[in-house]
Amino acid sequence: MDALPTEILPKVFSECLPDFDEPYPPVSTSVPPMLFTIINKRWKEVACSYPHLWTRIHIKIQVTADLLHTARPTVRWKRFQRKGGEISRWFERSAGRKVSVSFEIVNHGLESISFFLRNKIFGELMLPMLDSICAYSKQWERLKMQNVDEPYRSRILSIPAEDLPRLTHLTFNDYPAAWYRYRSPKPFIRLKESGVIRAPLLSYLLLESVSGKDRLQYLPLSNWANLQELDFSSGYNSYMNMASAKTLLRRCQNLVSLTLTIREGGPRLAHPSQDVILSRLKYLNLQESCRDPQGDPFLTPFLSLLRLPALTQLVTTAAVQPGWGQEASLMTLIKANESTFSKTLTNVEFEYNYLNQDELKECLKLLPAATHITLTAGSMDMNREMGSIYSHPPHFAVFWDLDGLIPKTIDSKDEKLTVDCVLPRLEHFHFSLAREEEFEGDELVDFVEGRLKYAGFPLDSGERLAKLKYVYGGFVSEPTIDVHEELEERGVDLDGVKIELDYWLECQCNSIDSHSTESL
Repeated sequence: MDALPTEILPKVFSECLPDFDEPYPPVSTSVPPMLFTIINKRWKEVACSYPHLWTRIHIKIQVTADLLHTARPTVRWKRFQRKGGEISRWFERSAGRKVSVSFEIVNHGLESISFFLRNKIFGELMLPMLDSICAYSKQWERLKMQNVDEPYRSRILSIPAEDLPRLTHLTFNDYPAAWYRYRSPKPFIRLKESGVIRAPLLSYLLLESVSGKDRLQYLPLSNWANLQELDFSSGYNSYMNMASAKTLLRRCQNLVSLTLTIREGGPRLAHPSQDVILSRLKYLNLQESCRDPQGDPFLTPFLSLLRLPALTQLVTTAAVQPGWGQEASLMTLIKANESTFSKTLTNVEFEYNYLNQDELKECLKLLPAATHITLTAGSMDMNREMGSIYSHPPHFAVFWDLDGLIPKTIDSKDEKLTVDCVLPRLEHFHFSLAREEEFEGDELVDFVEGRLKYAGFPLDSGERLAKLKYVYGGFVSEPTIDVHEELEERGVDLDGVKIELDYWLECQCNSIDSHSTESL
């Protein structure tokens, strides 16, 4: 290793570490940068003089009772103190560069020791260590706090906003790994009272399981319009009603990525109402949550207001079962943006069995620009009274076969062969079925054969039919044929095409009896 030229060492280090563009790779004080410093003197000098290696750190500490032996510090106590010094040196070696910091600090087994000894660990060991770490907060660009117990969480949240001048990304989970009573003259600090939420350059915010007192719409961000990415994902209390969502999004006009959980309740939206225009939004993950899955599709009024002219990726999670004469929420959103989605929306994922049969067909026709389609079976739990639903013909979409997605030849006035096809740009197709009765392997073979046979053929629009590149099929039933062998026997060229199949998936819906199927 001594013979390795110094000029290529940065490349060696970068290959040992995750991509620097990833938000929070699992880097800690024991990964390659630190290991390289103990190989020999030359490697240590090179590693320590390359600041880019020291710009990411994951601080994982499990605070346990064996840090103390009666009232006297143990050997492990001294090791923890040295660990604090190592973390400080890590920041020093970053030479003032922006740093991504991730914390995971968990109390474990402290309920068995007295308040006196517990507070000794907190006050004499852990908090001084955190003080030394927080002294470098002006370098922090990305901060992740997940599984951080008290009082460590409050110590980090106590950093004033002026000491976080570079912070742009915040990931925060308010649900602690363990609850312990901690006697302190100072109350715990909540997110809305912290400096991190007031950081002047904050542009990325991911919140999971925030407390009821830290409602997203009431957080005192220094500049809501500065937010480019907002992830308020599903979790304990991580939702808002439609009225709050509408108010919030009108303050975040520059969002590029949005993940939002909306739950029924609160004041209903008044009609007519002003549209919510997010002209820069490219990614939307909309999660529906409700107490009564048999109720009306409550998201419809809100989605009818959304205008998303730049959207390229859409993921939706449904909770309300479709009913007769009721439009599924997804259809409302697509129809409200039909003119733009037909040109921009390339990646779409939704739970097809939360649409009725006609809506599913219409939905696929309204997505001519889609290159990646994922159709999953939304989970139907026991609380949804499936028996009562199937007392009449089912209104859930049933993805019976793939015939509608196979290209069909049509006559052309100029005598050139053209084809007509739903999803003409489809390259990646992923489906997970809900029931055994929908379709089997032979129909999948017909679909793959047809898409590959006519790939490159002209369409009426002037463009050519895209070639299928990837198919994933998830079946509830057992395999009836070997799909790959059947395609080979038919002489289908699978060069550049990947097909993955899973069988015996969990059935998400009751089987459909013969009376119900005849009515479709």
